[in-house]
Amino acid sequence: MENRILFKARELMVLNGVRYVTMDDLANQLGISKKTIYQFYKDKETLVLAVVELELEEQKLMCKRSQETADNALHEMFMVLQDIQEMFKKMNPLTVMEIHKYFPEAFKKIQEHKDNFMHNVVKTNLLKGIEQGVYRKDIDPEILTIYRIETSLITFNTQIFPLSKFDLGNVNVQIMEHYIYGIVSPEGLRLLTQYKDLKNNVVSTTDNE
Repeated sequence: MENRILFKARELMVLNGVRYVTMDDLANQLGISKKTIYQFYKDKETLVLAVVELELEEQKLMCKRSQETADNALHEMFMVLQDIQEMFKKMNPLTVMEIHKYFPEAFKKIQEHKDNFMHNVVKTNLLKGIEQGVYRKDIDPEILTIYRIETSLITFNTQIFPLSKFDLGNVNVQIMEHYIYGIVSPEGLRLLTQYKDLKNNVVSTTDNE
């Protein structure tokens, strides 16, 4: 039951935003009483924290899968970009900013994940890419790691990118592609073009079926 509650809460929060999902909504969706929810989660703050921790663990698994299956560092980055694009298709763009504003303990977990796990993932990727020759040898891995990490959350800032003017999924793709094109070597650029062409061919084939 605890997992049922957790996964349904995540589904609703990702779709509708965290602030507007109530314990009543969750209980109604699950066909249970609020009392049952409170047996596992003492309040909404505790539930939001659990949802964030679940999401971050799945991000870690996603990164690990990309690291283990990618042909090289650039391919790993491209796979992550595709995963992020899929995530944005299902996600209410206000979710992260709502957590920032209303659930500080949960946002602290996001910050710790960003500053520790993601910092290590990005820097390791840069070092590997330089060694493999798919990234430029003159880049500074630490500076660009910080740049990439800090720009990852700007996508969700609706004061900078208001929802009335921007699709935040596209904003994220533009920012990440700008980063990738800035670090690739000539060989990396050749591979990146190849990966994008392959992806476009797959999408085109799927659309025509």
